[in-house]
Amino acid sequence: MKTELFPSELTTQLDKLGQLFIRRRKRLRDSVVETLLAADNQHDVLTREYQGTVARLEALTADHGQLIERQANTAAELNDTRQALHEVQQSLEQANTEHKQAQQTARLRFDSLSTRHADLVQERNSIEDARQILEHNLEQTRLELKARTEALNASDQRNEALTQEHRNTLEHLGTLTAEHGQLTERQARTTAELTSTRQALEGEQQALEQTRQELQASIGAHETLRQIHEEEQQQHAQLAEEFQALNQRHGDTWTRFQLISRLLAARPRESAGLARFRELLANDYMVFADGESSLAAEAKALTMLQSIQQELALLVGFPDVHERTIVGIVGGFSSGKSEFINSFIRDPEVRLAVGMQPVTAIPSYVLATDERMIRGYSANGGHIKLDVDFYKSISHAFINSFSFDLKSLMPFMCVGVQMNPEYFSNICFIDTPGYNPPATAAEHSQGDKRTAIQFAQQSDAIVWLIGLDSNGTVPDSDLEFIHQIGVDQRSVYIVLTKADLKSEDDIEYVMDEVQDILQSEGIAVAGISAYSSTLRTEVAYRDVPLLEYFSRINLQGDARQHLDGRLREVFSMYDEAIQADISAMRAQKTAINGLRLDSLEIGGKDVYERMLGPIDKLDSKLDTAPLERWLKESRRLFEAFNDAVRLTAQVPETEV
Repeated sequence: MKTELFPSELTTQLDKLGQLFIRRRKRLRDSVVETLLAADNQHDVLTREYQGTVARLEALTADHGQLIERQANTAAELNDTRQALHEVQQSLEQANTEHKQAQQTARLRFDSLSTRHADLVQERNSIEDARQILEHNLEQTRLELKARTEALNASDQRNEALTQEHRNTLEHLGTLTAEHGQLTERQARTTAELTSTRQALEGEQQALEQTRQELQASIGAHETLRQIHEEEQQQHAQLAEEFQALNQRHGDTWTRFQLISRLLAARPRESAGLARFRELLANDYMVFADGESSLAAEAKALTMLQSIQQELALLVGFPDVHERTIVGIVGGFSSGKSEFINSFIRDPEVRLAVGMQPVTAIPSYVLATDERMIRGYSANGGHIKLDVDFYKSISHAFINSFSFDLKSLMPFMCVGVQMNPEYFSNICFIDTPGYNPPATAAEHSQGDKRTAIQFAQQSDAIVWLIGLDSNGTVPDSDLEFIHQIGVDQRSVYIVLTKADLKSEDDIEYVMDEVQDILQSEGIAVAGISAYSSTLRTEVAYRDVPLLEYFSRINLQGDARQHLDGRLREVFSMYDEAIQADISAMRAQKTAINGLRLDSLEIGGKDVYERMLGPIDKLDSKLDTAPLERWLKESRRLFEAFNDAVRLTAQVPETEV
């Protein structure tokens, strides 16, 4: 029997019973033995089931402990989120209170200024009426003076005529004595009239001068009132601007509050594969990375895994993206990346932000769709819909208005617009921030290089933009960036933007220079194009035209194969580094064995015995077993991550 359920003596006694009795008793004995054997088999089966149940109970107990720990972590994170939301609500209430107080103060001051302005306008109108009356009086006085002057001139002429007549009369004095007396009297009267006229004219001139001085004083007062009026208008305009700024500030605060609330409330689509990937990255991989020391570029590996995690989140939230060829648009600050993508968008309402200051703050996936679609994705994988006006306002200036880095809450966006399907139906652009923001950029802009590398590494192909307005060659910072993201497994195409600012001879010279530098750096490219985004025109090209290149890569993507290749790239780095350390350690052990033989052969037994202790101590430190365990763990992690990716990529058709 298989177990000790029945004693062996029982079987022996049954055998004896079968031998001693008649044939009928033997059949009874055989039946009893068969029943006992069946009972023994059933006991064995029950024992195995009991052991399996005990093992499952232990596994469930371990899972229960992990779930309790995760529940505690989730509760702590929820409390932190609630506290942050409460602080944001308090700051919003305080801002609303300040805004209402400032608005009430501005309204009171505006009313007083409006009253003062009305008084000044009324006073100015009265002064204007007085000035017009003075000008009318002055004109009348001038006409009267002119008439009297003409009368004076006539009197002078008449006096001359009388003088001539007096001379003629003197010639005939003898005969005209009586007539001479009359003329003398007339002359005296005329002289008196002339004197009075001159005195009256001098009086009119004095009155006119006094009137002119009064008019100048009135004009000075009017000018003073005009200046006061202009100052009041400037104060009024300043208050109106402050009032508008307060309204704008209140609107921006409410917009930011709504964005944060919606992002925190966004719930991701459930995905066991994505949850498993995050768990592996946060736990198993971190333990592996802390213990393993062979790979020098561990930060790069972590960045690549985080980038893969973001791709998985996007795959869960928007599976259509990973059914396309991912094309990373990369380049330095102000190289024209956003304007380049805009030149292919047919929707006039949707435009990626452009400007002389850094504007691409949050990376965007841009792809061709029949209907307009703009989404913002939260850090936990959920997404919210954004309108066009809000999307246009998202720039570095908008992000800097927050007291934290908005990219930590909304790491990327997705934009679906109409584009030419012949070239872009199966292409998804990634608009990355400039990796070299100016020194004057805000604090949150300094992480743009890390963000650009992380998203560029997701690409199946790279379109590398170099601005012709400030570069006549390939900048060293561009070369360093391209080597960091890696181009061995990706197709690369060079676009020299802003070609409308250079002559054709200059463009040809720059293209020759770029080709020489790329060849010396060992970077293979599919082609080079000189392109004007504003004119939407290709000026010149080498090897392959720009649109033909897009047509060649306009192929349906395979998310599973793409992510598998990226995972292999990460863990191949670990495997190669660990294998290199193992090979180096084995070479050292071989050299130590040779040292043992050389010490015995050359130095003899005495030297060999003296060298044996240090050599053994050194040999004991060269143990490859830990490295081999890390190599095994690296391969296990690759398979575990790969299983999580495969589970995530199995999206039901209804979800797509």
